[in-house]
Amino acid sequence: MKENMLVLEMLLKNKMITRQNIAERSNEARRSGKSILDLLLKDRIVTQEKLVLIFHNEWGFELYDPHKDVLDPRVLPFFSKDQAKKNLVFPLHQEDEDQLTVLMADPTHEETLRNVKRIADKRLKILVAETDCIQGMIGKHYHQKYTNQESTDLLNPSESKETSPEPSIIAFVNDLIEEGVSQGASDIHVEAFPQKIRVRFRIDGVLKTVGQLNRETWKGAITRLKILGGCDIAEHRHPQDGAFSSIHEHRQIDVRLSIIPTIHGEKIVLRLLDQKKFLMSINELGFSNEQKQLLKEIMESPHGMLLVCGPTGSGKTTTLYSLLNGMDPRTQNIITIEDPVEFQMDDINQIQVNDKIGLNFANGLRAILRQDPNVIMVGEIRDEDTAETGIRAAITGHLVLSTIHTNNAVASINRLMDMKIPLYLLSAALRGVISQKLVKRLCPNCRKKEPASEAEKRLLGIADQDIELYYPVGCSLCHGTGYQGRIAVQEVLKITRRIREAISTGGDYETIRKVAIEEKFKPIEESLKHHLLLGNTSISQGLEILAFENEWHR
Repeated sequence: MKENMLVLEMLLKNKMITRQNIAERSNEARRSGKSILDLLLKDRIVTQEKLVLIFHNEWGFELYDPHKDVLDPRVLPFFSKDQAKKNLVFPLHQEDEDQLTVLMADPTHEETLRNVKRIADKRLKILVAETDCIQGMIGKHYHQKYTNQESTDLLNPSESKETSPEPSIIAFVNDLIEEGVSQGASDIHVEAFPQKIRVRFRIDGVLKTVGQLNRETWKGAITRLKILGGCDIAEHRHPQDGAFSSIHEHRQIDVRLSIIPTIHGEKIVLRLLDQKKFLMSINELGFSNEQKQLLKEIMESPHGMLLVCGPTGSGKTTTLYSLLNGMDPRTQNIITIEDPVEFQMDDINQIQVNDKIGLNFANGLRAILRQDPNVIMVGEIRDEDTAETGIRAAITGHLVLSTIHTNNAVASINRLMDMKIPLYLLSAALRGVISQKLVKRLCPNCRKKEPASEAEKRLLGIADQDIELYYPVGCSLCHGTGYQGRIAVQEVLKITRRIREAISTGGDYETIRKVAIEEKFKPIEESLKHHLLLGNTSISQGLEILAFENEWHR
């Protein structure tokens, strides 16, 4: 957002910020070109929800309601996509010939308001909406060139140069990444088939087709992405990996590139690593108050090991980054070794694994121990060598954070036993285990509340109570899906004295689990029930977790 002192003064008046909050960000605002309000939002001193309420309560602007404020696509041409993004405005509908209803993120900024009125050349009815909401609607409804069919001709074949992509291809690749970020995609897939080149976005864990490319555009895009990712543009027979960075809405997006040869040509997958999604606070990760207290107690230990487990794509790395983000790198030496480095963090030393030169997790971890570290983050425990080195680091005065691929918290302990870690070392080093899985989060704007059926109550183990659950509906804000984003469902196992004794005597899975439950450990099913009753997710999303856990413990 552009700087608006009027909003800052109103936030001060409502005691949502302090003058010190503003002073602490003045230098960074001048240096980065961002507004102080942007920095307050980034640091979560102010939330978008509270900002919208300020506009409503103090100035009387109406709030956007996706149920009644319906989009008329015919008004989209009033603004180009660039104009909409620059002014954070979205045209919604036209009630009469002279009046246009628009969504705005900051309807009190005079310069922005003048620009919007000049471009629209209409009287404006302004509804206030969150920045993320407006950006999402811009991304969804202002379609990019690549969503067109085979008639799209972004690159003239006769002018194509492998070593020097045409400006139209450069713009296309930039637009593709920007569109993926705007729609909240975690991955972009570009894949070749005999009759088409398909583009898909993975949003909230589900792949969605967004368009097709002509073959010349596809070839140009491959070349451009290889150049950006530092790959060999002449190599088409072997898989290649690369990485580069892009800027979106004043924040860095790290892009990981993977290219594999298929029988119809090279397939591209871009993993989008968004700073906004990685640098989250623990409060935003879905932990209950009880789990946050357990985690606080575990993290206050000066040394030991904390593991995060779960399936691929369950947000393990995001949880680790959030834990690191809550530490003070000015007073601690924090070093990570990762494969790959998912996100670059300020003031933290990060090492990229490179198997080609023999720099693996185990070797890198040994080198880190000679660097006087306080906190070590190991991207993943994959083998016995890494596991034993990490455990020994944890008992010699270091706090070690890592991930491991297991189904639940107790299974992680048995996995380390299988890796031949001496039981006396394991019981002394381990401080806690977080197990997590991701489920879709219900859209808060359109979810509906209804009494639970008898079958649903039996599934949740509360058949003797009358309860209400929330169900998806679908609105313009969630693109008709009923869901918006994902939330982690976790279990947090703190290693108590009794659990430590069970580990040191070589207890099996059932023995350790029984002791843990006696020590007040709450398994992931309990966390899921908590989220269901709060309306964070739906019973259909929880079925997979409930069915898996019931089968696992049968």
